[in-house]
Amino acid sequence: MRLLLAVDSITTLEILLDEITAHSWPKGTEARVLSIVEDEEVPLETWREHGYGIAAVRQEMRRRGEQITALALNRLRAVGIQAEVSVMRGNPDFLISFTAEKWSADLIFIRAHNRMDFRNWMLGSVAKRVVDGAPCSVEIVRANGDPHPFAINRPMRILLATDGSDVSLVASHAVAETIWPADTELKVVSVVNPMMYSLEEIGFFRGKRTDRAHRAIGETMDLLKGLPLKISGEVIAGRTAREIIYRAKSWNADLIVVGTHQRR
Repeated sequence: MRLLLAVDSITTLEILLDEITAHSWPKGTEARVLSIVEDEEVPLETWREHGYGIAAVRQEMRRRGEQITALALNRLRAVGIQAEVSVMRGNPDFLISFTAEKWSADLIFIRAHNRMDFRNWMLGSVAKRVVDGAPCSVEIVRANGDPHPFAINRPMRILLATDGSDVSLVASHAVAETIWPADTELKVVSVVNPMMYSLEEIGFFRGKRTDRAHRAIGETMDLLKGLPLKISGEVIAGRTAREIIYRAKSWNADLIVVGTHQRR
């Protein structure tokens, strides 16, 4: 398995490493830590020192590469993952997806909301654009001020959202093919329109949508049965994105897994 870590700072790297080292990975898993330097990230004093030339960018790339290498390689190798560091110059939106495709990555790790300037607020986060253009699955890792759940002996909690579609099935297979920590809990949810849900509950309509939601959950649970996971299911009435996020928060989920349609 090949893991691509998209890193823009040491803080981001530490957050991604905490997430990766909390999981078990198949034997032979490889990782590539990718850091992309944009010209505006080069310190002003470095520009001045090198006469505002390309040497300033190269200096910043070397500095960042040394920092990342010192931290990343030892921690990843300690959990049996061979790793390498790649530092590039350019547009992260393009280069993360390009590198993932060229290297045949299986999973991209990227931090949520890692760029907060006005330009990116207007255009949407780097993470969102990587999800839109990535050739493989993407895990968006959110920084949390609390201790990592595994550090306080709480089982990991995964929220898997399904609507019974092919992409939901792909997401379910991704969960089935991953090695999770012992006692991991999995909640499978399917969201239906609240008005239709109410009308079907009182018998005004036959429960086609509600039945479809229950079937989607049942098919997913059948796919995952036999795995060492504590699995439960729930049909929810509401707006899909809002309810998935609300359930993740109220249930204290560590990871949300959803399929994505390749459409704009």
